Amino acid sequence: MFDDDDGVEPHFEDVNEYYFEDGEKKPVCFSILPFQFDENDKVTYCNIEKNVFLRGIADKSLHVYKKVIAWKIELDSEKPNICMLSIENKWIKLLKPRKCYGEFVRSVLITVQMLHFVRKRDQRSCLDHVWDHLDEVFGKYDTKPMEDDLMKHHRLIKLFVENDVTLMKSKILQRLIENGFKRTKTALGPEAQFIVDDEQHVTKNHGNHYHNNDDNGYASDDDDDDGTDQICALCDDGGELLSCEGPCKRSFHPTKEDGRESKCRTLGYTLAEVERMCPFLCENCKNRQHQCFRCGQLEPSHGPNAKVFQCNKESCGYFYHPKCIAQLLDPNATDGACELERRIMEGMPFSCPIHWCFKCGIMENKTQRGLKIAACRRCPRAYHLQCLPREISFKTKDKDIIKRAWKLSETILIYCLDHEIDKATRTARRNHIKFPAMPEGSTDKVTGKRENNTDQSTKSIESPNML
Repeated sequence: MFDDDDGVEPHFEDVNEYYFEDGEKKPVCFSILPFQFDENDKVTYCNIEKNVFLRGIADKSLHVYKKVIAWKIELDSEKPNICMLSIENKWIKLLKPRKCYGEFVRSVLITVQMLHFVRKRDQRSCLDHVWDHLDEVFGKYDTKPMEDDLMKHHRLIKLFVENDVTLMKSKILQRLIENGFKRTKTALGPEAQFIVDDEQHVTKNHGNHYHNNDDNGYASDDDDDDGTDQICALCDDGGELLSCEGPCKRSFHPTKEDGRESKCRTLGYTLAEVERMCPFLCENCKNRQHQCFRCGQLEPSHGPNAKVFQCNKESCGYFYHPKCIAQLLDPNATDGACELERRIMEGMPFSCPIHWCFKCGIMENKTQRGLKIAACRRCPRAYHLQCLPREISFKTKDKDIIKRAWKLSETILIYCLDHEIDKATRTARRNHIKFPAMPEGSTDKVTGKRENNTDQSTKSIESPNML
């Protein structure tokens, strides 16, 4: 494997002008190899789908051609180090890539540089500094670093957030992940106070914490379009709402008084308890367990045991099983969407069907009224306004037909035809939300009662008149 006349393989620790190729001498990215987080990880060579060979220059003149089976990242040094594990079980540090190969592996190099920068300077930097640093380091490339470069390696970033003690506490990295890795110009700092006109009657608001709708139960047009639900997730009505600051983006009637008019079960808090909350996390986000929006099953949504994954749209709070979302995205797949399911399990980002029309398959265009999306409150089905089935109407002359659509500020909400409407509440059945079971003897803030049954893993929430 070396250009060496005596046949003795020389020792070397690093390789410059490196590049990688497969057995057919085609260029490959080294990130297809198994990743080893620390020395305790075991690499199973038989799991590697194809042979990967490292080429480059060692000791200024020695040409390297070495089979490699895994890779790792070292973030403790002044600069990040990428190392490859040879088939002889020796680590080799990569220096500079060959110029043309640098473009080929650009996204993984950007991701490694980002992890190193955040780990070293998290407390002294903001999001702008991260992107400025990446622009400076990779200024030689024609295209500056973009969010897609980080999205491609979402699984790697997630691995470090879950296992690196420093990075799991990083506010910058949490903000990057929450924003879908988008470039922003928002400095990291305390949550900004929500600014409203004096004419608006807002009790309390800490970063969109407790928000008020107008007298008709509608949210103001001035509300930030960050995806936070404008109506109660339990009863689908407006009023005084408590907004979860976790990934679910839902809002709830917090007190019994707030939900009296809509016959909502509410969260059962007292006003004093609401006033003390900052921030508020619902039981799902607090316990990192969320429902699949397709099948309704409650599953872990964080860490290595996660079974449901969130839509990558910044304003979307829905989670899905990889199998469920794969079947929705590719229902005609001959392999049963198995390949797509596998890729989603490995961290591939996806957009769920709530963001495009079920009838015509085209995404929303907010500049055209007919192409605005009307999303179902109970399942991942949505229609353009112009594609809505006739049975889903905003107004009905027949008293026996209950309307299934309504407009809330600039948002159009519906119950699609798959859901029965209860005539008492004039909504779809209110048994759709499951919170994690409460520990024995604790107070259930949905029912306001003491919880003594620890056998159930979930608790379904239903309207009192539906019981």
